[in-house]
Amino acid sequence: MIKRVLIVSLAVFVIALILFWILTGGWAAVARTAQSLSNPIDLIFGTSTSGSFIKLPWQPSELTRGPDISDYAGEADARNEASGDADQSSNVPTDPRTFGDPSPYAGKVAITGESATEADPAQEFIQISASRNNTAPISITNWSLQNAVSGVRASIPQAAPIFVMGVVNEVRGISLEPGASVFVTTAASPVGTSFRENICTGYLNELQRFTPELSSECPTPSEMLPMNADNLRTYGESCFDYLGNVSSCHFPTTVPSALSPACRSFIANTMSYNGCVNTNRGRSAFPLPVFRAYLAFRSELWANSHDVIRLLDEQGRTVDVLTY
Repeated sequence: MIKRVLIVSLAVFVIALILFWILTGGWAAVARTAQSLSNPIDLIFGTSTSGSFIKLPWQPSELTRGPDISDYAGEADARNEASGDADQSSNVPTDPRTFGDPSPYAGKVAITGESATEADPAQEFIQISASRNNTAPISITNWSLQNAVSGVRASIPQAAPIFVMGVVNEVRGISLEPGASVFVTTAASPVGTSFRENICTGYLNELQRFTPELSSECPTPSEMLPMNADNLRTYGESCFDYLGNVSSCHFPTTVPSALSPACRSFIANTMSYNGCVNTNRGRSAFPLPVFRAYLAFRSELWANSHDVIRLLDEQGRTVDVLTY
């Protein structure tokens, strides 16, 4: 019984569709639609070649449309294109020397880096030099070195004006007099702090390795103990004979027992780094125009082949650029 009802219902539905199709135009309507379509795909997406929508019999005569935003879209595209060009030009300079704002110290302080390509941080260093044409010292306190490629930035540390072994040294900001320079090494200091070189620092070469090597122009024994009648009576002739064979910046580890007690005491108290400092620190020629600054990094900062290194002042403005 149910099966018969379903069959009758289906037959009535099919007949109704056929009648509806005939009433709406039948084959003539299909032919007119086919002639108006150059691309059958348009029928699938609901538009004809004339740009109008294909209406089904039950659709309203006019479809609801949103506001026309074509003008706004064009303006947005123009703004995006303009901002994209501006961002690209500001973030990718054509010349590395134009990175950042120029410092008023540009041309007065320069950097060189023949050893920036070293892989060992203890041997990797940058030299910062003040021009000999400067008329006054330049403080580089709060200045920094920046790797323009990686963005890593390291502040230049303070240094001990007179380094003394075995004590906690007072440090101050580095000030470069005309013609002075500072070697900025990536690794930690061999003596625990940054310092200014002096006429006695050559003694430190016997205790630690420095790159580049410290100056070895220490006061000679004859400068510290002039030969005169009083000193000959006090120290003895053999003392002066021995000191005449001692090289500069060298601390004797063994002293002949034949030397007088006064001579041995002089050697122990004078011919060493601290002894040399205590004896000569009051001389005008005691400080040298060279500083040693250490960044205390465990790995290298600068690339071994090509890099761009910027020297920045306390305001972050570019003083000089090293490109290799």
